[in-house]
Amino acid sequence: MKKISVLIPAYNAASYIGTAVKSALDQTYPASEIIVVDDGSDDDTESILKEYPDIRYIRCEHQGISAARNRCVAEAGGEWLAFLDADDLMDSHMLEKEIGYIEEHKDCQIVFCRYENFSDIPEKELTERQKAVKNALPDLRLTAALIHRSVFEQCGGFVTSREHGEDTEWIMRLGFAGLDLSSQIEDVLYFRRIHDANITLEHERPDQAAMLALRAEAFRNARKALKDKQL
Repeated sequence: MKKISVLIPAYNAASYIGTAVKSALDQTYPASEIIVVDDGSDDDTESILKEYPDIRYIRCEHQGISAARNRCVAEAGGEWLAFLDADDLMDSHMLEKEIGYIEEHKDCQIVFCRYENFSDIPEKELTERQKAVKNALPDLRLTAALIHRSVFEQCGGFVTSREHGEDTEWIMRLGFAGLDLSSQIEDVLYFRRIHDANITLEHERPDQAAMLALRAEAFRNARKALKDKQL
């Protein structure tokens, strides 16, 4: 079996971290390891995770989502990496189906699946911003992907100076670096929870100028990664 590391960055995730971890533990293709990097939570996240002795728990000072994800990658021992946000859920067949795709496509370095947004908040109580986020479905999502660790060696990690949009920049960077992003499973295998504390909800939807700036940043980072690789 291929070694997969499921990577969960967490910050004040006590309300949802248990169900997220359980969805990773319940995979039909078991992960080799499940790593939770606690980004300095001051709620009950750590005590809840003590109920799951099969995971690896790492606590660090609060530095933000990008730093937590980068720490996850640094600690991972798997050949393949799957990110799971601490408030989301994986379908029990997600890793099995993504590995199955990889087995059939030997040159694949990253494969995506479809995902759905959901919320525990009754529809009539959702704010307009929550409804907009819930109904928005970008084509490619970091947490819906299975990624070969060599991708990080080629293209680098997440930009720690970014408070949000770091995952979008990273995927854009892969495209600019020439990686094939077309591998996608049509099954819905990842579920993104919409709630009051989503990072996305803390920021307005980026306008055209912001998206152009993000693309420019991704292009610069891709060029730098390729140049560093050649040195």
